[in-house]
Amino acid sequence: MNAFSLQNVVYSYTRAETVLNNLTLDFQCGERTVVLGSNGTGKSTLLSLLDGLVFPQSGTVHAFGKPLTEKSLEDEIFFMDFRKRVAFVFQNPDIQLFSSTVWDEVAFGPLQLGYSSADIEITVDRLLETLRITELRDRAPYTLSDGQKKKVAIASSLAIDPEVLLLDEPTNGLDPRTQVWLIELLGDLHRMGKTIISATHDLSIAGDIAERAIVFSEDHSVVADGGFFDIISNDELLLKVNLTHEHAHRHGDKAHVHRHGHYGHLHFNGGSMHDNHKHHFYGHDQDHDHTEIETLRKLQAVLDHWIDHNDGHDAGYKEWATAAGEAGEDEVAKEIFLAVDANKAVINHLKRAKAILAAKLVIRR
Repeated sequence: MNAFSLQNVVYSYTRAETVLNNLTLDFQCGERTVVLGSNGTGKSTLLSLLDGLVFPQSGTVHAFGKPLTEKSLEDEIFFMDFRKRVAFVFQNPDIQLFSSTVWDEVAFGPLQLGYSSADIEITVDRLLETLRITELRDRAPYTLSDGQKKKVAIASSLAIDPEVLLLDEPTNGLDPRTQVWLIELLGDLHRMGKTIISATHDLSIAGDIAERAIVFSEDHSVVADGGFFDIISNDELLLKVNLTHEHAHRHGDKAHVHRHGHYGHLHFNGGSMHDNHKHHFYGHDQDHDHTEIETLRKLQAVLDHWIDHNDGHDAGYKEWATAAGEAGEDEVAKEIFLAVDANKAVINHLKRAKAILAAKLVIRR
């Protein structure tokens, strides 16, 4: 079943150029998708359409098989059902947070949807503990750091237990540790069956939070839709849509052209690494890098093998754990299931290493 279907959608703001140009897309329930594109290509507007905050001038949007329109949202039954199933985490948490305390912020959604006081209290306390922000419960959101605000915004979105989570530039303003926390959280939510649709221009995290990538061009249309690793391996595509760019400079008496891309917060310059700017990754494809690139490609193949090999063990582990439980050895079964969970954590780290390596190889070729 599709969570969303868009057919020939066109959207423009009043007296402005077209922001979304003839979009036809399907988003299946349970999938993880990242929408890629440079700033101003329409990524945030697409998420707003999916959340029923704006509506197209032409074309159709369907949510869970039903038309998503201003008129349909006037129907109270459809409105309540839709708002329980879809949640939006904005790029800037300050837009989303308005209550006097963190606890009230997280409780707002369930309160509006008619949850009982007892259920709201259980839900809010559980989320504050899960997201490790219990100590913030009585704080005013405006007093929090950017990372803390992002956690509160996510908690408030998850409080209604949505089927679909929309995230606009999810790692914007987050320190590296909080970025890792968010990536792991989104992985856990996906394993719980959530549909996750994120919009970003940060390629360094895209492979961690999605298997599918949709690429917007600067003319506000979709130019690619496929597997993330296929997309990120397409140098010319990334250059064309302004997710990478070329930079010419001299090494001695020789001129060199390098491709730069939006790969997070670290800069790599000829092997040295620093953090003087945000949102760019600089790679230099010098002559002496060929051996290093070959080594990294071999590592890429090794990572593929490790991921596939470890993935294959989970089913066998679970069978033995089930057999142990049926034989009355509950403690043994528990330990084997813990091993399965630990193996998943290993695989997640290997996949993250693979995503980072793939991103960096793109601009070192």
